[in-house]
Amino acid sequence: MPRSWRVMLNHHLWKQDKYEEDFAIHPEVRRLAQSKGNCRMISCPKKGDIASFVLKGKIVMRGVVESDGFEYGTAHQEHSCNDGTLRLHATTPQFAWIRIKEVGLSENIRPTGQRTWAKMPV
Repeated sequence: MPRSWRVMLNHHLWKQDKYEEDFAIHPEVRRLAQSKGNCRMISCPKKGDIASFVLKGKIVMRGVVESDGFEYGTAHQEHSCNDGTLRLHATTPQFAWIRIKEVGLSENIRPTGQRTWAKMPV
């Protein structure tokens, strides 16, 4: 049974409307390298787990984890949805690939039952 993860988006950097626009046009933005960040995780995401992206207390998009656990190396995201991509934190040493399936959501977060993964960007 897949686990559910909550990924917190940085509301100062993340541009949801720009991402939704790019999602329809550019297939490369549908696959995100989500960094582990500085959180101390007891468990890690597995292939098939669900990742819900939260912005200002609402789930705005959802995806499926494609990698099994965290990969080591670098993955660089370069699209204009995240103003932080101009800085080095866009290159992450530990990350998991997430295939975004749904955008444009506005669902309330559940207070329990989801593990908080990381803040994005790190």
